[in-house]
Amino acid sequence: MDTVNQDISKAKFRFKGDLTILILVGLLSVISIIMVYSTGGTKVLHHLMHVAVCYAGLFIFYILDYRKVVSNFAFFGLLVAIFLLVVTILSKAVRGVTLFGHDVQTFYLIGLLVIIFLTNYIGRRYNSGQIELTSKQMNTCIIYLLVFCVGIAALNMSTAIILFATGMVIFFTGNFKKSRLAAVMALVVVVVGLLALVVWHGAEDGSSKIGRMGTFVNRLEYYFTKENDNGYGDQMILARTAIARSGLSPAGPGKGVIKNRLPENDTDYAYASLFEETGLLVGILVIAIYMMIFYRSWKISRESKNALGALLSFGLGFWFTCQALVHIGVNCELLPATGQTLPFISSGGASLFVSGCAMGLLLSVSRKNLDDNAKVDPHTMFIRRER
Repeated sequence: MDTVNQDISKAKFRFKGDLTILILVGLLSVISIIMVYSTGGTKVLHHLMHVAVCYAGLFIFYILDYRKVVSNFAFFGLLVAIFLLVVTILSKAVRGVTLFGHDVQTFYLIGLLVIIFLTNYIGRRYNSGQIELTSKQMNTCIIYLLVFCVGIAALNMSTAIILFATGMVIFFTGNFKKSRLAAVMALVVVVVGLLALVVWHGAEDGSSKIGRMGTFVNRLEYYFTKENDNGYGDQMILARTAIARSGLSPAGPGKGVIKNRLPENDTDYAYASLFEETGLLVGILVIAIYMMIFYRSWKISRESKNALGALLSFGLGFWFTCQALVHIGVNCELLPATGQTLPFISSGGASLFVSGCAMGLLLSVSRKNLDDNAKVDPHTMFIRRER
């Protein structure tokens, strides 16, 4: 607590991080408010409260020194992630836990905590002067990642895949042996393939009881066969239709027709709802914003003189952008249906808050990069700021 107070008291409340990311995130939030407002009712009031909490998380993590936060709380965060995973698996909620009568999604927070732990585990060793990780250290990271991915996959396969991909990107960036990473990927492909076959046959005779794996297989079956006898393709058909009927002649905010029939139109299918009412130009703009955020996170990673900062910023940028692209891909029927929300656009308190915290950490890394560069070469720092 003393560390938090010291960091906040030292801050002069003059933004010094990556201004481009802050502007892009703000633009996504404006689009989000317009989209939720178009649904009518009082839902926008709850959404505004969630947005406020999201930016509170962003501001707090931006102000704090990410190196102190991550190094001091990474292991505790791992314990919290384990606890949340166990509680979520035992919970009756679909993708989270039930608190005060509301379902709270936990997988986004679990994913963020796992990324923080892995980047701290690897970055701390490189920062201490270690040239490369030992086989035991690499295996430890891989085991932690696989355990969480397996636990999450039982209830949300797409989230598990995104977390696994992010972990592998972090390991690759952390100079893990390529042969080891290839072996892990091959093992995962084989195991997932065998499990899919088991669940597939179980779904045919109604005996599949492995979490929501049966739902995942049914959606996958529709994606490849386009047979919708069981109704698992209804959402994808409506989403694709909403996008197809818009183009350069959108319905306008609040005038969407298909959106009103689309389940989860402000969460899992937010992009299709937005596209129907705002059209192709806004749809392309949203994709461009996410790609620009990823580019800026990559640039922040390259500029970091700290191994932890480099791994954390690139990992968070990849994780964040991957969620967005998977959501958009599902809405456009380029990918099988999943339960991914669209960061900073979909409504929902937990997903928005975690997205805000993740961007706050990313901005904290960029702020510390500027401070470090200023100490090394003030003239270069001036040039960077002018740009």
